[in-house]
Amino acid sequence: MRKVVMACLVGLAALQGVVLTSQALAQGQQQQGGKGNGKGAPTRPPQPIARCPDLGVGTTAFVTEVPGQAPLGANEVAVTWQVRNDGNTPFVTRNVADTSVALEFTTAAGATRIAVAPAITTLDADGHVSLAFAHSVRGVVRGVIPPEAAGRRLRLRLVYASEGTRAGIPDCNEANNVAPLPARPPATPISAPAPAGR
Repeated sequence: MRKVVMACLVGLAALQGVVLTSQALAQGQQQQGGKGNGKGAPTRPPQPIARCPDLGVGTTAFVTEVPGQAPLGANEVAVTWQVRNDGNTPFVTRNVADTSVALEFTTAAGATRIAVAPAITTLDADGHVSLAFAHSVRGVVRGVIPPEAAGRRLRLRLVYASEGTRAGIPDCNEANNVAPLPARPPATPISAPAPAGR
């Protein structure tokens, strides 16, 4: 009986050794296959990063005067803005009118434009309107706030001349094309004339 038990134990140990050895061999083959010896699945090259410009409206602020321009009138506001290119290629277009910054308010019926200003006016060596990647331009837009905009928040929106057709808009991320403005300051009163005389 003792011999039978011993034989069973020896057989069991031998079987366990065979299982462990086969597992170790399988792991070794998998590791070698991953080292590029031709065995195993080929690895895919990483997808290239899309190359495109990404214009967006950056810093904005209400201002009480615009240097070199007439004083603000009754119910008129002026807003400075920054348009930046967060993409990885330059933004290039043929015409200054292709990109604008619009001052708007929205209602249930949609957006109403109050005023518009060209967004990019710099030209490259070929005479094209251009904004290099990681660069920005600044500007100002001013307009009279109509009575129907009373109590509504204003916003600045980057507008493309071709946006109705969706053709030729070179902007890979339009999510940053709208900048809500903070509550606007009180209406600007018409300036009183300077006293005459002394």
